[in-house]
Amino acid sequence: DTGATFSKIPRSLAAKLGLEGKYETEVELGDKRIIKRKLSLAEIEIEEVRRPVLVAIGEEEERPVVGYTALELLGFKVNPITGKLEKAIPIEYGEKEKRLGEKGAN
Repeated sequence: DTGATFSKIPRSLAAKLGLEGKYETEVELGDKRIIKRKLSLAEIEIEEVRRPVLVAIGEEEERPVVGYTALELLGFKVNPITGKLEKAIPIEYGEKEKRLGEKGAN
């Protein structure tokens, strides 16, 4: 879900996987309400790429979601035309980019 920051799983799945909500944050829902969510570190795997990501622990009736930060950490993006996953190279800004605004930078 490219509109969701965090991935989300139901509470029962979190318990089954041994995930505890060690962190808490506020999130804005689609209807603009702001609620608190427990977060846990979990490993997510998509197309044989596995990485640790923060997942929100949702209510039982809420569907699981893979958020855009997980997609980015796993090296994927969603093609806005086809809606399909595509490989994406993560972006890293280094010292050269930081110096561009400095006097004498190329």
